[in-house]
Order: sequence, then C-alpha cells, then structure tokens
Amino acid sequence: MEQLRNDKALIYDDNCPLCNAYTKAFVKGGFLKPENRIAFSDVNIQQFKIDWNRARHEIPLINMQTGEVKYGIDALIDILQQKFLFIKHVIKIKWLNWFLRKLYKLISYNRKIIVAARGQHVSSIDCTPDYSFFWRWALIILCYGLANFLLALSSVMIFKLYEITLWPVPGIIWIIIATLPGIAASKKTATDIHAHASVILFIASALLLMVSLFVEYFHISYLLFSVALVIIICLIIKQLTRRYYFMLYNNKR
Repeated sequence: MEQLRNDKALIYDDNCPLCNAYTKAFVKGGFLKPENRIAFSDVNIQQFKIDWNRARHEIPLINMQTGEVKYGIDALIDILQQKFLFIKHVIKIKWLNWFLRKLYKLISYNRKIIVAARGQHVSSIDCTPDYSFFWRWALIILCYGLANFLLALSSVMIFKLYEITLWPVPGIIWIIIATLPGIAASKKTATDIHAHASVILFIASALLLMVSLFVEYFHISYLLFSVALVIIICLIIKQLTRRYYFMLYNNKR
C-alpha cells in the first residue's frame, strides 16, 4: 500500500455539492491531506500551471513538485490507487476504461443539474461546465428510462395488493408537462427543463419503489400507503420549487 502523499493537490469546485462531498470523503478516508484539498474559490490561478478551461469539466490533480497535472478519471484513479492497488490494473480493461470515462463526462457536464444548488462561493474562475446538448440528453434519456423501469416494478407490487395501476400514466403525463414550457424556450432552456424533470421523476420513482417494497413485505394498510404517497408528492413539489428558482438564478447570471 502506498503512503499518503503530501505532494499532490486536488482542486475542486466548491460550488458543486457533489464535488464537495467526494473530495471530503477522500480526506476522511485518508486518501488526501486536508491542506491538499483546494477550492476553486481559494486557489491562486498564478500558482498553478493548469488548463483552467479543462478543469471546469475534469477535476485537476497537480503534483506540487513536478507540476504534472492529471484530470478527471486519471486524477481520481491516482488518488484511489494509494489504498486500492488493483484499480490501476482494472482500469486497463478497455471497455471498463471507456465506460468510466463516459460516466464521468455524463456526471461532470450535468453536475449542476443533478444537484441544482446555487453556488455560495465567489471564485475568480467560473467552474460552471459548458452546456452540452449531447450529455444533457444522455442524462434525460437515462433518468427517464430508469424512472419508468422503477415505476413499472412499483406498479406490479402495488397492483397485487391494492389493485391500483400507477404505470405508465404518471411517467407520460410528467414528460408532457415538462415539454410544454420548453416549446417557446431556447434549446438550452428546453433541455434543462427536461433534465430537471427527468431527475425529479427518477427520485420520485426510486422513493415509490422503496414504499412498494415496504408494501410487498409488510402489507401495510391503504391509509399508510396513501400517507407515503402524499409525502412523495410533497417532496416532488419541494424539488420543483428548488429547481425552478435554481433556473431563474442561473438565467439572471
């Protein structure tokens, strides 16, 4: 096992909750020293020779001694292999390497949509990733596809107990609702609306599946099931409100 190194620093987007979370996990897990976790809002851009445009899409890991910079998946592998030596061998598998790089791009280009949290830190560098029509639609198709699959599973379990059909009507109605406000909007705004809607539907369908599994194994009363549905609806409304204001905030910038 490699010793924890003090010669490499990870520069992360502190306005991104996902980036905040996994870089904190690196520190807590002993992969990275706290002082080597540097936020974009704190970084001195003159200190490091980094491709700052690329850094908006792929997190940079810089060797403080040699100046070498690794980005994205290569940076994460360099950190993780300190404790998991097998990773550097596994990543040589071509299809897995290809898949992880595509998955990283999917998350990176859509990270602001997935979490939809307004930035709290002022930075000399705008870390917002470029808009990508391809990766936005990749997220939309993935979330809608997974959501409808989960809704179908939930519907089967719920129908057996309560004889209520929940699929595919909710999914279809939701997609139509998301389409309407985008008709007169720009391409970016229309795809952003669909992306937010698809993420909300995925979250709701995952929660519904958990409730359905609870129903399947514990045979709860219809009243408790109804209460669970009301809670899910309230969470959907909360997500809608938060994401609506998030889009308003971004459009004003």
